[in-house]
Amino acid sequence: MAHWLVTQKDRQFTTKDLEELKQLAREGKVGRGDLIQPPGASDWLYAVELPEIVGLLKANKRDDDEDDAPKSKTLPLVALAVVFLLISAAGGGTIWHYYNLLKGVNLDIMKDLSLTEMLVTGDSATITAEPGTGAALGTAKQNEKVQLLSKRGGFYRIETESGAQGWIAVDQVVPAYFFADAETKKDYDPIYNPDRYVFVRNAGWMQLPEGQGSKKKNITIFSFMMQNSSKFDMENIVLNATIKDKNGKVLEEREVRIEGLVKRYDSTMVGTLLPDPKDKQGERRLLTSTSFADLSAADPDLQLRWSEGIEVQLDTPGFEVANIDLLEVRAVPAKIK
Repeated sequence: MAHWLVTQKDRQFTTKDLEELKQLAREGKVGRGDLIQPPGASDWLYAVELPEIVGLLKANKRDDDEDDAPKSKTLPLVALAVVFLLISAAGGGTIWHYYNLLKGVNLDIMKDLSLTEMLVTGDSATITAEPGTGAALGTAKQNEKVQLLSKRGGFYRIETESGAQGWIAVDQVVPAYFFADAETKKDYDPIYNPDRYVFVRNAGWMQLPEGQGSKKKNITIFSFMMQNSSKFDMENIVLNATIKDKNGKVLEEREVRIEGLVKRYDSTMVGTLLPDPKDKQGERRLLTSTSFADLSAADPDLQLRWSEGIEVQLDTPGFEVANIDLLEVRAVPAKIK
């Protein structure tokens, strides 16, 4: 029989055939936001993307409640009142935390924000060239709307309404989703905290003997997989390669930027695409295998220049430990309607 695999949040099960899947859809036991893998397929689709059952899903009460894609909303004013009642009931420490966070925030502006926007809190916030350091690029005024571009540790890379870009501390802005109901907050959390959902897995490394491969010295090859546990594709990936001595002392760090996507609910290897030999100025491209597969589908000859793993040039020889960790990432809010 042709089994269909269904994922509903933390629960996964199979149906014996398409007819059983249709019956579950009719009964409202499969919602349009549930993920389904058809027989023989490797990709997952939302139930609403399956022509075999989409007509049955439209009548389900689950449609509005369990659509896997977050919905763009604005915040009703009554929600703000509820939030402050909850804050008041929580105790002194919590009241003081939220008071400082929201002091001076214009709640009339807040209630009209999309759940993907943020307001600057405090008197103003300094926008810097690097997270927490570097030259000051300007300031964002209190109650100014900013757009999230990516996250690195305790900092967001943002864009202001005037088009200026830079870094700002996470605690200097308040996202509109902060005031949403618990289910909506959970839905949007990967956008504002993407680093909680992307992981480096099965990492290994080896030092390349001098004279092999690259003409550069002190080359370390890292091989690893990246896993995405969220419902959003992830991009703008920056990794941090760290080497240590036998006592755990950090000897050197190197940032590595990766092109391409880690697709939602998926994992991918990372590899290197060498430049065309005819292009004397060409550069190596570090790519997710998922995005490389899209490129090579249009140009199969690229396979001849592709290898799993990435080369990182480090200045310090003779280290004992090497790690590759996530530093920066962005969730792609393509599913927001």
